[in-house]
Amino acid sequence: MSATALQLNWTSVQFATTSLTRVTAVTFSQGGELIEFAGDNNRYPVVIANNINRPRCTITSGDVATLMAIAPGTSGTILATQNDAMGSVGGAINWTMTNAVHASTEDSGHWGRFATATATFRAYASDGATNPVSFTRS
Repeated sequence: MSATALQLNWTSVQFATTSLTRVTAVTFSQGGELIEFAGDNNRYPVVIANNINRPRCTITSGDVATLMAIAPGTSGTILATQNDAMGSVGGAINWTMTNAVHASTEDSGHWGRFATATATFRAYASDGATNPVSFTRS
């Protein structure tokens, strides 16, 4: 069966040496930021440029204690696999975020519901040019 080009669920989610389980959501963002230029009598921007990128990742899990145990400022690599919807070979997306720095974790618990925590990470490029977020298909 060929890959579906649709993803379903996350597996093998890890930050540094910590395996993260009970993961319900992962978001990777390129973090592109744009600047615009207009002058003279322009009513609309005449140039829009990508000035800087601030990549980020959020991970939501039902394993609240594990996410809350990651101290803000901790650095490491994030690995996560976004599975093919039908488990087809060549359809999974394997994400990597190098130079990830944990910013904060928020816990949310409502009466009569399972609690979740969401950890937020930012990433930097050691050389100022190499994208710290990459992915491959498997």
